[in-house]
Amino acid sequence: METIFSGICDFILANKASIASSVIARATYDGLKKVLDFSSLKQRIKGFFQNEEEAEQYVEIICNEESLNTAKPYRDIEDSYEKLTGQVYREELYKEIEQWIKEHSEQIVNVSKMNFQNERGFNIGTQNAGNNIYNIQGDYKPKK
Repeated sequence: METIFSGICDFILANKASIASSVIARATYDGLKKVLDFSSLKQRIKGFFQNEEEAEQYVEIICNEESLNTAKPYRDIEDSYEKLTGQVYREELYKEIEQWIKEHSEQIVNVSKMNFQNERGFNIGTQNAGNNIYNIQGDYKPKK
């Protein structure tokens, strides 16, 4: 699955971020905001929304929703804006997002090196548990 954000990054950075975009596509907004500082993007686009919360919601949407127009991801930017706000899309929004991605291209490309760590519960890859696990074909009690 390619998200709107990963598709637009790949499109704008002309495949420089193809490895990173595949990582970005699998990450959620909550994970991405640990490695990318979206505050400057939200500040940059807040004028297109009624308030800062709506701008943050928009960034979350483009980071989480699947891209429907992988060949033309800027259409997803437009569609998701109109769906969220109910307002007519202004092309300047795309230009602001494009400029932000270009300014943060190094961090976006480096996102492929990111490591998500689950601090509670257990990580499937390493099978770590933060608490007792019951009824998973036997009980697991982590050593203290």
